[in-house]
Amino acid sequence: MENKQLKTIAEELFQVKDKSWGMYAFSRDILKNKVADKDKEAMIEQAIRCGEETAVWAMKEFGTSDPWEMAKKLKLKVEFTDRGQIADRVLFALFTPPDRVEIMTEPIEHLGGESGLDGLITKEEIIRLILGHEIFHYLEDEIEGIYTRNEKIILWNFLGYKNKSTLRALSEIGGMYFSRKINEIPYSPFALDILLYYNYSPDEALKMYREVLSF
Repeated sequence: MENKQLKTIAEELFQVKDKSWGMYAFSRDILKNKVADKDKEAMIEQAIRCGEETAVWAMKEFGTSDPWEMAKKLKLKVEFTDRGQIADRVLFALFTPPDRVEIMTEPIEHLGGESGLDGLITKEEIIRLILGHEIFHYLEDEIEGIYTRNEKIILWNFLGYKNKSTLRALSEIGGMYFSRKINEIPYSPFALDILLYYNYSPDEALKMYREVLSF
């Protein structure tokens, strides 16, 4: 993929609607087939609202919209690690309870330089978006009854016993829209899933890109 083409793809991803990103998040959830499409749409709306409302609360509570200042007030331990690929997985960040946030620098460095995205997004903006997302995951553990943890589906029901599970997709959606709100950007940070992944697997990134546009 030429740099000019990557920039065009980034611009298109920045225009993708929230519902499509929500369906993309569900497509990555191992429990996706347990939820009907109409229920997914309702859950996506609620998860987005949860992320945005939590962001409004956090900005008021901590007196800042800066994710770095917010992390400092929450006493989070933010560390940078020079890696991104672990076994067959590519990670951009990792929140480890109770208070550790690890940001992988390798994917961010790959996206910089000659990527052709100059003028669209900077490394500093990417880091702030990733940090905002991980702050939300921390707050999920702190806020009792938060929607993204409270919403559950029934995996099976036998003789009155029910096995329920949360949905990772809802947590990811909430985190993305929390971060978008505090960072005041017009597009969904979900776009970074594809843009940061490109340098590891261009073909898979293109597949993800086409999939998102199909929702």
